[in-house]
Amino acid sequence: MEKVHLVYYSPAFSTRKILRIIGKGIASPAKEYDITQGVGEPLLFGKEDLVILGVPVYSGRVPAPFVDIFQKIKGENTPAVLVCVYGNRDYDDALLELADLSKENGFIPFAGAAFIARHSIFPKIAENRPDDQDKLQLMEFGEKCYSEFLNLNIDEDKELKVRGNHPYREPSNIPFVPKADSTCDNCGTCVKLCPTHAIPEGNPKKTNKDICIACARCIAACPKQSRRFKGLVYNMVRKKFESSYAERKEPDIFFT
Repeated sequence: MEKVHLVYYSPAFSTRKILRIIGKGIASPAKEYDITQGVGEPLLFGKEDLVILGVPVYSGRVPAPFVDIFQKIKGENTPAVLVCVYGNRDYDDALLELADLSKENGFIPFAGAAFIARHSIFPKIAENRPDDQDKLQLMEFGEKCYSEFLNLNIDEDKELKVRGNHPYREPSNIPFVPKADSTCDNCGTCVKLCPTHAIPEGNPKKTNKDICIACARCIAACPKQSRRFKGLVYNMVRKKFESSYAERKEPDIFFT
């Protein structure tokens, strides 16, 4: 192995956390790429690299902004581990979509997994995950990926098969966006870190609902913990969601 690369789109930082734990199970230092706010120069990887690629699940799909960013990330028969992270409802077609995109861009996925983390919009769901049990599974997954990589023959005609369907499900529209309360001190952290530039610099307590993707990055990044989802519609949906998806889900793991 020449190099290990952790490449993640992680607005609320959960996917980053998951990939870092997986990386600990691989006996080689890893270089990180946070592509949440895009990339400058294209990222190019070779056949001697190992890329661990992680995304959160939005309404059962890969996040739409990631699809655009990923056009500048290319492999050359590069072995890849695919990871999607979801909030205990379902990952639907996201892992399959990620596999399709990676193959189109020159990667050879030989392992894939769907792991669970705290839901970014309804944080009472999977509230403490990844927990100790998850962390053990993540480390073991990383160790298994390393072992599989050492014995990988990229010239073999073996295809990674993951759960999902064609055509992909239609993503849902999120009817609410995060806003700040009176504790906001206009520091501008959320303005700088919002991947869609949905928070106006002159009034960071507001959110442009037309371009917000409800990724919760502003909530996770706010040093004052001023921002959150709220409102009558949100609370109605939250209560229904919490009653429907409280039962613990376990990871799905796939190898060629």
